[in-house]
Amino acid sequence: MNKKLTSLLLASAVGCTALHAEDYAIITEVGFASEYLFRGVKEAGPTIMPSVDIRSQGSPAGELYLGGWAATPARARIPGAENEVNVYAGFDAELQHNFFVDLGATYFHFPMAGLREDTVEPYLGIRLEEIADTWLTAAGYIYYDIDKSFTAEAFLEYKAPFGGEIPASLDLGLFVGFTDEDRRFEEDYFYYGVSAAVPYRLSEVSTLSAGVHYVGRNSLDDTILESDRDFLYWTTSVTMSF
Repeated sequence: MNKKLTSLLLASAVGCTALHAEDYAIITEVGFASEYLFRGVKEAGPTIMPSVDIRSQGSPAGELYLGGWAATPARARIPGAENEVNVYAGFDAELQHNFFVDLGATYFHFPMAGLREDTVEPYLGIRLEEIADTWLTAAGYIYYDIDKSFTAEAFLEYKAPFGGEIPASLDLGLFVGFTDEDRRFEEDYFYYGVSAAVPYRLSEVSTLSAGVHYVGRNSLDDTILESDRDFLYWTTSVTMSF
């Protein structure tokens, strides 16, 4: 699943428990993934993933947000070669009841110069929350990398609260995407996946989550070696909101 969409859903999930300042909220997370997958492509093995998301509060026009996300592989083949830092900013506005439009851009930075080039990717998304008065969220995004990579992605998430005195839920996700990738594989491919995660609220400001995920990729170009792949991996994270 796209990292930007993950951050928006995280903000939505923990926002009701955040301790907000007068006009902004801060959400931090430290996560670990047994494999780092991005749009159907394996970027690294076991990876530590810290992030921070800052967003405005209280404006009827919508929320301005700024965030950062990093990936540091635990066992990189070449130290530092697979490190990645993303910085994103945008505006998330509710046009009608539970219907949102999200416009922004992400800067992808790779500290090991010469191995991968930095790039910028604007994006536009729409999101519908609490569909039919349920905990179902649907979203669709388009991304255009300035290095000529185009991606379209759709996502569904359903949250099923455990109920009773248990402060947790079962979060089920389904996504599918298409990438026209000229920069890396010079191929077009589809990717898709399903996920199941359990976020457990430790306190009013902290949440512990664990999940399992399946991701697959199918290339439209048969000349690419091992282009069709699938992965099964797990994640865990601790989230703090202020």
